[in-house]
Amino acid sequence: MRNIFSLGILGLLLTFSCRKDPVEIRNANNLEFSQDTVFLDTVFSTIGSSTRILKVFNRSNNDVNIPAIRFGKGSSSYFRMNVNGKSGKEILNTEILAKDSLYILLEVTADVLGAPELLYTDSLVFNLEGKSQDVKLVTLAKDAFFHLPNQTDTLGNLILRYKVIANDTTWSNSKPHVVYGYILVASGAKLTIPEETQVHFHSGSGIIVAGSLEVDPFGLSKYDRPVVFQGDRLEPWYEDVPGQWGGLLGGILLLGESSSNLIQNTIIKNATIGLRIDSNNTGSSNVSLKNLRIFNSSRVGLYGGFAHLEAENTVVANSGLYNLYVLGGRYRFIHCTFANYWPYGTRNTPSIGLFNFFEDGNGSRRTRDVIDCYFGNCIVYGSQTSELAIGEETTGLMNYKFNSALLRIEPEPEDGSYDLTDLSRFENIFINQDPNFANAFRNDYDLDTLSQAMDRANLIDGAQVPLDIKGQFRSFNGIPDLGAFERVE
Repeated sequence: MRNIFSLGILGLLLTFSCRKDPVEIRNANNLEFSQDTVFLDTVFSTIGSSTRILKVFNRSNNDVNIPAIRFGKGSSSYFRMNVNGKSGKEILNTEILAKDSLYILLEVTADVLGAPELLYTDSLVFNLEGKSQDVKLVTLAKDAFFHLPNQTDTLGNLILRYKVIANDTTWSNSKPHVVYGYILVASGAKLTIPEETQVHFHSGSGIIVAGSLEVDPFGLSKYDRPVVFQGDRLEPWYEDVPGQWGGLLGGILLLGESSSNLIQNTIIKNATIGLRIDSNNTGSSNVSLKNLRIFNSSRVGLYGGFAHLEAENTVVANSGLYNLYVLGGRYRFIHCTFANYWPYGTRNTPSIGLFNFFEDGNGSRRTRDVIDCYFGNCIVYGSQTSELAIGEETTGLMNYKFNSALLRIEPEPEDGSYDLTDLSRFENIFINQDPNFANAFRNDYDLDTLSQAMDRANLIDGAQVPLDIKGQFRSFNGIPDLGAFERVE
């Protein structure tokens, strides 16, 4: 894997090393397991899965009696086990001698096809002295393409389970895709995800791209039939729950060495970080975003760590921290909407944060130049008093401009971090005028009849993106509207 990609995350050099089995699940009971997650085969309609073996180790000098081994879902579980010749949903009083081990045989029945989940998950629970340990169990419960990790490495203190795509690959859109662990697109390889594909990620899963990612490359998806990246919990109450997938690395991570990345006509929702783009030092953009919607990210919707991207008709909304976090780089946003009404708790950060420095581990500031960051015909609004923060270190570059933009912002900041009368940075802006979104809490950012964003865009940027995010022509009344949506009666 070291020859496939390198991760430049937060400026640290992180080294990959293989994890040795068995993995200890640390607690006072001190049992160890050959796996912390058991993946069983896809279950077909007429036959059950093949048998998987879980080995349980007693490393202590004393014999251990396990009062109960059971499934987390109890007697209703579709899994079955055999322990020392005993079969059942719960096995009582199992002994493991000192320095010895125990084999458990695991299967899942074909009845799992009737389960409501796309992925059927359970756990094998070991009760001992009033405490418990568990091993996760996973199988496919519906007809889908299932991407299971087949390699494991460590990334600092993080265990990374992944599957490598080493050659150009196109996923079919005939069935949903389920990703467990990370998909790693190797340098020199391209992953193509065609129109209207549905991709579901288990908790802590995502895509890391060292090569190239193209989503709907021919632009065939429609606004109401987009490509969708989301979690694998399909119950209605999980529809808009943030942070379901992505983990610490984020949902979709484009590395600095990646190139020719295109994401269009797509929704990315309910991740930790929706889209993360790291360290690109080339002179040309390696990421193009078109007609993209990023919703309900528990941390950051769009994270640029010295990224170089171009975005049009992009909506980033309702993030726990920032909708857009810029730490150096080059950016161009045309007709984009950034709206943060975070309904899931307290938010103290603005919708957009632009920074050209970070604090290193020694408490010193290190600069990352914002070489160019342009917002043309954009909306930046939300529930905070000010939805824009500028963090500038004077020893580094901080080049940004809002041209024809509706901003919710403090007109006279006490820290003097920006000056709204500076035409080189703020031109033709509209301060604290309500865009009147149709329903921000349901992520509907159409403009209603009272919107202050109508007919206020500049024609030069408007001509670059003549169609709005729904495919409607702009300039209905002669002058385009601000943001990703054009109001058309």
